[in-house]
Parts: sequence; C-alpha cells; structure tokens
Amino acid sequence: MPVRATHATLSAGRDAVYDARARQGSLPIEFHLDDGSTLDGALILTSAEVEWLHQQISRLVDVHERAIGGTP
Repeated sequence: MPVRATHATLSAGRDAVYDARARQGSLPIEFHLDDGSTLDGALILTSAEVEWLHQQISRLVDVHERAIGGTP
C-alpha cells in the first residue's frame, strides 16, 4: 500500500519567497506521511492566491485575538 500524506505544516526557519517576474509566491512546507516520515515541499501561489491567503490569515488573526481577549 502506498504511503500517503496526512497533513502539511509550514517549514520552521524558512521564509516565504515572492517572484515578481513569475507573479508567484512560494511557502516552504513539510508533508507528514502516515508512516511517520516527512518530505520537504513548497506551496506555490499565484498573486491572486497570495492576496486571498492574506485575507484568510488576517481573519484568523482577528478571531485568535478576540479569543485570547486582545483587540483586533
């Protein structure tokens, strides 16, 4: 039976990169496999996806700050 990815996480200590010429962003990620191993990878985003992800993360930060009693 083939090994399958269970989830992916952001790679610690590695920065996202934006290629203006290609109009793409890249986030380093680590795939976690069901056998316990991991693989390095990258999430490639178009400029529209980068903007959409920014909106989503901003929304999560607002919810998080409200949950811990901070101000959005």
